[in-house]
Amino acid sequence: MIRTFFQKKKRLPLFLVPRVRKRHVLPIYKDHETQWKLFAEGALRNQVFHDEVMHRGNKCLACDQLLTTGKTKYPHIEKHHHCYLRLCAGNILPDDSSDIYREVRNAEFPHVPDCRQCKVNNPEYFEGCIKKIFPVHGKCHGHIHEVERYRFDKLAEKLQRDFAYPGSGTNECV
Repeated sequence: MIRTFFQKKKRLPLFLVPRVRKRHVLPIYKDHETQWKLFAEGALRNQVFHDEVMHRGNKCLACDQLLTTGKTKYPHIEKHHHCYLRLCAGNILPDDSSDIYREVRNAEFPHVPDCRQCKVNNPEYFEGCIKKIFPVHGKCHGHIHEVERYRFDKLAEKLQRDFAYPGSGTNECV
């Protein structure tokens, strides 16, 4: 399935595929869970952050097609993390703030950081956050994560083979 989508198109740039999966990062930041979730989830719902990410370019980096809305082949645009290793250094916005891009859905992290204040007070840090997220087509976003799953499945298989006892064909300790 991965090959069929990209065989006629430019290959997927591997820098878009996260090197560390989202679910593997939280244990790293267990003592800073709120700050990590503010970056990984909350910032995506901040209007200032959203606007900055969406103005990074007019082409999807996965398929090299325009990110225009309307009657295009891939009309939905997602904000894709290529890296989750970051903590938010900002404050939490009040629930009624006009900087909230959209309301919380289902089981999402409920808080949104104050990216406007961070952009003013700490512009270098704010830019660092923006550089970790790219606008991509919704369909391309799914394909990026397919490649991510494929790569991590292959890595898991390799690790299991490497840790197998030589000659036994099993993973049991002797």
